[in-house]
Amino acid sequence: MANPPFQLSLQTAQGKSPSSQVPNLTPPVTPIAKERPPRSTLSPFQDSPSISKDNAGTLLFTDDLEICRDEIDRSVEFGRGVWSIVYKARSLHRPQTNFPGTPPSSPVTKSQLLAVKAPLRRDARPVLNAEAATLTRLTQTKGHKQYIVPFLGYHVELGALVMTAVPTSLATYIEEQSKRARTRQPVTQGMFEPVQGPESYQQLACKLIAGLNWLHQVAGVVHGDIKPHNILLRPVETDGCENPDFPYDPLYADFSATVDIPADADAPLDTTRASMSSFTPPFTAPEMLASLTSTEIAPTPASDVFSLAATLLAAATGDLLLYPNMNHRLRLEMARAGHQIIDFTRSGMSGSRVPRNGFVERIVKPAVVKDPAQRIATSDWVELASA
Repeated sequence: MANPPFQLSLQTAQGKSPSSQVPNLTPPVTPIAKERPPRSTLSPFQDSPSISKDNAGTLLFTDDLEICRDEIDRSVEFGRGVWSIVYKARSLHRPQTNFPGTPPSSPVTKSQLLAVKAPLRRDARPVLNAEAATLTRLTQTKGHKQYIVPFLGYHVELGALVMTAVPTSLATYIEEQSKRARTRQPVTQGMFEPVQGPESYQQLACKLIAGLNWLHQVAGVVHGDIKPHNILLRPVETDGCENPDFPYDPLYADFSATVDIPADADAPLDTTRASMSSFTPPFTAPEMLASLTSTEIAPTPASDVFSLAATLLAAATGDLLLYPNMNHRLRLEMARAGHQIIDFTRSGMSGSRVPRNGFVERIVKPAVVKDPAQRIATSDWVELASA
């Protein structure tokens, strides 16, 4: 039986192409998925689930939503990935009920800009359900406001995650800084430094590593899919007297591949979530690429460390692909030899930005060693980045 209609100021365009005028919040590059069934052509808002035990304990979003639309009446997207599509939306305040004999309250016109992450396929609903549970727990963990995307709740009728919109991603920032570096005169100025400048880069590295340390040591989770596209940048609020070199707080987003770190160090990681995840070379640790179809492999703290190190290399060079001018097969082969990632990067067009014994190499090298057990721990990495 079809679900009864629900009261939402929400519309979707059937058969119309989405808008792409807004910076991406999800990867623009196509990841390699362990399982990729044919993409559904159904609207992500069809077949709405009912409240069930799967949502027990999950933070719920109960306000009304309005999907933003462009000048030709298309739904505006922030981006899309393997499992989901992220819409730009606004919250709507419900009218207040006035009891007889009381004066009407002043109308509330202020609305909040939101990012609504809705399932792109039918089989994506369990993924978003699990991500909502993870975000609920992370949001209840001390320190979360500094490190993760603001989660406002799970919208049961839509099967969607509702978050505060943070329209700028680290991927977009890297592209902008790379373009600026290419137009800098003289062109050789700063060619041995990260594209954004050494001070700004060090601040970015320190914040990202601190965030990963919080995820591992405080929140007790492995992110599982760290890359520039899954890191959002929120402008730093200042009193006007401070001008930080890197004026953003990087926030980790997209927890669809996240797994819990067991309290018992000898206990195996849960592979249930891992079997539904996707990978994007070269930001995926080589041990994770060993078998893309395995359901027994799960991301680990060490694989997160590698992925963040690769992200820091991309931020330094300005190359989101890290191995540009390579076809897909060669890029995958190089990613499988990820312990050589510094040498591969240094041999590229922007390799001069990773000088030997420079800050970039010092911060990345201990995080990409071949044996995952020998990679630097996040607590030690925080100290190294701050030194």
